[in-house]
Amino acid sequence: MRDDPYWNHNTHYHPWLLKQVPPSARTALDIGCGDGLLARKLARRGLTVAGIDVDAEPFAQAPVTPGVSLDQADFLDYTGSFDVVTTVATLHHVPLHEGITALRRLVAPGGVLAVVGLWNMTLRRDYHYLPLLPVIRMTDLLHRSGEPGVQLRDPVDGYAEIRSAVADLLPGARMRRRLMWRYTLLWRKPA
Repeated sequence: MRDDPYWNHNTHYHPWLLKQVPPSARTALDIGCGDGLLARKLARRGLTVAGIDVDAEPFAQAPVTPGVSLDQADFLDYTGSFDVVTTVATLHHVPLHEGITALRRLVAPGGVLAVVGLWNMTLRRDYHYLPLLPVIRMTDLLHRSGEPGVQLRDPVDGYAEIRSAVADLLPGARMRRRLMWRYTLLWRKPA
């Protein structure tokens, strides 16, 4: 990821997302693709990638990459199924249950859903996260930061609410709190 044009709390998790791609995968959907950076990385793995975002402005100047199509679309209404579905910092932009249901629908049987998300942190619920703040700050200082000019929104759902919805809608999914106010979610759709 040293060749990335910028680093931020979201791109930090691109290596984790790429590790979740099964060797048999041929198609991928990157939801909330922004400028298409992750979509291009997925294509370098030999996947045919559709990148979608509700805002077309960030990918308007994206380089043309073989195997990658970037389109303005809302994943709640998007059709198709894909061997790999990725989304970074997008799920909190839509109602939780509706978003998870749409993600589940887009994953092909036997396919993988890999999410990097945000939760609404509060001091009372997430006090155990406080000792990590110096590590996060140091990580920020060690990287060249940047944003591709995407829409930002604060999350409204707490980690417990997200975990409960995931347990109901994505049986067997694994969730884990991560650094930089992120969580990861990994789910394999039954074949």
